[in-house]
Amino acid sequence: MIDEVRKLLAEKFAGQNVSATADERGIVTLSGECTDWKTLVRVGQAVAKVPGVRNVVSDMTAKGVTIPHKDYTPFVKAGMEKGVLDKVNVVIIGAGISGCGIARELSRYNLSVTVVEMGDDVASGATKANNGDIHAGHAVQPGTLKARLNVEGNRMYTKWAEELGFELQRCGALYAIVEPEMMKALGMVLKIARANHVPGARIVNAKEALRLEPKLAAEEERLGKKIIAGLWLPSMGVVEPYQVAVALAENAAKNGVKFLLDCTVGQVLHENGQVKGVVTEKGIIYADYVINCAGVYADEISEMAGDRCFTIHPRKGTIAILDKSTPPMYSALAGVATIARVMGTKKDPESKGGGMCRTPEWNPLLGPSATEVPDKEDNTTTPEDMEYAMSRNMDPNAGWGDVIRLFAGVRPADFKEDFVIGMSDITHGFINVGAIQSPGLASAPAIAQMAVEILLDDRAMGGNPAEAKTDFDPIEPRHVEFRHMTQQQRDELIAKDPRYGRIICRCEQITEGEILDAVHSGIVPTSIDAIKRRTRAGMGRCQGGFCQPRVLELLARELGRDWVGITLKGRGSNLLVADNREEVAK
Repeated sequence: MIDEVRKLLAEKFAGQNVSATADERGIVTLSGECTDWKTLVRVGQAVAKVPGVRNVVSDMTAKGVTIPHKDYTPFVKAGMEKGVLDKVNVVIIGAGISGCGIARELSRYNLSVTVVEMGDDVASGATKANNGDIHAGHAVQPGTLKARLNVEGNRMYTKWAEELGFELQRCGALYAIVEPEMMKALGMVLKIARANHVPGARIVNAKEALRLEPKLAAEEERLGKKIIAGLWLPSMGVVEPYQVAVALAENAAKNGVKFLLDCTVGQVLHENGQVKGVVTEKGIIYADYVINCAGVYADEISEMAGDRCFTIHPRKGTIAILDKSTPPMYSALAGVATIARVMGTKKDPESKGGGMCRTPEWNPLLGPSATEVPDKEDNTTTPEDMEYAMSRNMDPNAGWGDVIRLFAGVRPADFKEDFVIGMSDITHGFINVGAIQSPGLASAPAIAQMAVEILLDDRAMGGNPAEAKTDFDPIEPRHVEFRHMTQQQRDELIAKDPRYGRIICRCEQITEGEILDAVHSGIVPTSIDAIKRRTRAGMGRCQGGFCQPRVLELLARELGRDWVGITLKGRGSNLLVADNREEVAK
């Protein structure tokens, strides 16, 4: 295998100063300097496709590019000084959709579980920064772990939504065509969908396409062409990803899981091939198992555990959110694919192209882009990324004036472009759940089930099976949503508690009562953005221009903190620096 890798480097990447070594597991380590960052990524991806290569670790650099590296020393020092914080069965690193899903699944058993999250809240990384699509499984390479878990996870979302009270809309996806030449493309996507066992996937005729999505008739008129056929994927859905993660976390907490937020892991303890726990900035937590759900930092956490088996190359995606005053073109995730649109748009080779979709609250979304970046925390929005997002706009009635926010998130991609899930070959008790990028959200229920099965099977093999709880409560009641109530329901609610009659966020009609419900929930939000994710206060047209001071005031009051201690999104993001101008002047 290594000979094939070196042959590939010599023939295809002769201009790059790159060398390769491999271990007995099939992990290839690449070192040397590439001419630029995109070439570095292409080298890693090409090597990962060589038969026999399990994954790729990169020690490569790129000319003129500085690759930021996180310094964990202060966190280790702080944790060592504080000493032992706890002893548990399981530590989960990361409270994104994977970490929260696994925590909730583990809370079914008589196990002590602690989730450690470096952000100030759950879903503060990649989970909050995606379009919320619950992919059907038609866009994933057959035979991969992604493909299997995507379809399984999609199916499992129905039960998750029923139990956890979040909004899941099975709107379906419809790819319509108006040119006969595109029929082959539809057939190719259908072939992938069937290979992945996507339920209900089928090609429909023009009449059926228009029945499924009547609004396509307007697109026919605009294009001056008739719909010929379409590919229908009924299992496609949409959620608010942070709403799912919060519901999972709150249910896990209710069933006994501890959450340590705003807490960074600086070291994974292991000895003689066995994991022993973690050192966090708040102290040492000893554990029998450590589950790595650290997102873009999953490769570094794995290296801390003595198992350097993959490298994350960050891939940034930018999304534009449109105001609700410009409703989505379609009820389903639909659109017309024409040769001009497909062939006339530059597409990143690792992007699925993006497009126009919508949230459960009916905000249109444009994007995402896909830009390889060296910095794992690069959430900036560039003019190029913004232009890409707007280029996915299919609605002639929507424009830049309808954009209420642009945001970017970083996908934790590895060079194999597949999920990395499994018990470490090097350090027993350390379980990787890494490289979880799209369709990671759709796959989340199946990812959680797989990770927990690995842990439970290992305990059983060691003669110490985990017992299921008799009092596990899977139900998480849905929080009050004043904006969706009838007037009669609102009047009855206000009569019981007048705080629901005080509107804090005008755009989204979010009340004081809803914000207080969030503050006093099982996972306490302590920042402005955390409240925004829980309640939607600040997600409307003005983006917090009117409600942010009131939210800050409520947080300070309910948490017993000074106003200057309230942050936008965790440490270092304080909105106020002093009580008054005179104090600043001093």
